[in-house]
Amino acid sequence: MANCKYCQAELPEGTTVCPACGKDNAEEKKKMTPGKIALIVAAVVVLAALVAALVYAGMNVTVTSEEKTEATAESVAETEAATIPADGNPDDETAKGTYTASDADVIAVKDTVVARIGDKTLTNGQLQMFYWTEVRNFLSGYGAYASMLGLDTTKPLDVQTCAMAETSCTWQQFFLASALNSWRNYQATAAEAEKNGYQLDADMQAQLDSAVENLEMTAEMYGYESAQALLLSDVGPGADVEDYQHFLNLYYTGSMYFSDLCEKDEPTEQEVEDYFTANEEAYASSGLTRDTKTVDVRHVLIMPEGASSENIRTETFEDAAWESSRVKAEELLKQWEQGDKSEESFAELAKAHSQDGSAADGGLYTGVQEGQMVTAFNDWCFDDIRQPGDYGLVKTEFGYHLMFFVDSQPVWKESAKSDLISARANETLSAILEAYPMEAEFDKILLGFVDLNAEAEETEAEEQSVEPAAEGDSRVWIIAGVAAVLLTAAAFGFRRKEEEI
Repeated sequence: MANCKYCQAELPEGTTVCPACGKDNAEEKKKMTPGKIALIVAAVVVLAALVAALVYAGMNVTVTSEEKTEATAESVAETEAATIPADGNPDDETAKGTYTASDADVIAVKDTVVARIGDKTLTNGQLQMFYWTEVRNFLSGYGAYASMLGLDTTKPLDVQTCAMAETSCTWQQFFLASALNSWRNYQATAAEAEKNGYQLDADMQAQLDSAVENLEMTAEMYGYESAQALLLSDVGPGADVEDYQHFLNLYYTGSMYFSDLCEKDEPTEQEVEDYFTANEEAYASSGLTRDTKTVDVRHVLIMPEGASSENIRTETFEDAAWESSRVKAEELLKQWEQGDKSEESFAELAKAHSQDGSAADGGLYTGVQEGQMVTAFNDWCFDDIRQPGDYGLVKTEFGYHLMFFVDSQPVWKESAKSDLISARANETLSAILEAYPMEAEFDKILLGFVDLNAEAEETEAEEQSVEPAAEGDSRVWIIAGVAAVLLTAAAFGFRRKEEEI
């Protein structure tokens, strides 16, 4: 069964429309310019990065003090008898030693408002979506390294000290602060979008309108009784499909509006030049100067007779085998020279004859940095006299390479442009957030419980099996699959070749 190329959910046999995200896998994406790609990715990255920055630095929020609710989930009591950290500062996320409560208590307060930004509110049910998104994104992003940072999925999050925060707090408190800040970012940008009459395009709006219907289809496909049952598996008790829709509305509207803002502020070449000049000393200290460049090059690799990608690094070949490869390489080069000597014909030559993994791409390597390739290959590419269209023959320990120089690019321009875009996006978001202060009422917050360790064990077992996923597959995390901020970054991210000769 094929997977959706947008969210990786399994596609039902015979259809190209993904039931999880609603996108048609048969449709071709519109091409985007590198500048627009950089702007969109930068906008998404800045939104995510500022969430983390605010968490680490802490936030000033106004808290309405009410009687604390002291409730601990039965599932927590069964799995962990550890001491719950003492209550902390009522004005921040450490207000409660634990926010975990029984399923019944969390459901009972699902409509209770726990945070405000002007007339916009966040209910406890909506908070569950943001909270578990933060937890799952963290585990997904860090993978096995999460344990090295001190996060133990076999224990509840409210009894573990977070090593990443500047102030003493639990992992639960850390993710809670991150969730509230994430909501603030997207609610503030969505509010700005509303104020300025911004509207999503028709295709995006159609995806939003069908989100719940797609969620129902996903639930049925994976053996859940309903969309609500799937949500319970993903984000615990307290959140319903309306909270899910609220989550998506903010993510889509906030992130896409912010991306459009950044696109309108694309820097000119002169602004990029001025930015690099102003920061030239800092760039130089990290090894980046105006002379630093990357190259794009095509090649055709002819290995010694009897060699392959499996044994070329481990076996020694006779002189006759090397001579045979030299002769074949020279014959191929002469054959190519008899044609138009274009990059296109060289690419076809590579596809037909190269023994390198890049053959399918016409022998193309892009963004090659000095020192990345083996010495002889590197020296040919980075020779100061090298010009587009140059070609030649180079011998390395892997064989003979027919070389074609495509072009070179000064690294500083792209680096400075990317940094300037990020800096401007950060300034834009900071200005928006200043106009939308958040007030949180920590004493009203209750969080549900999800057994992360059980899911980790299921995932590990599934990765070791070639059988189809079982009913209730824990990998079906619909939040990451449909959140626009993640889809945007995935859809427009650059694909860099990582193969080495």
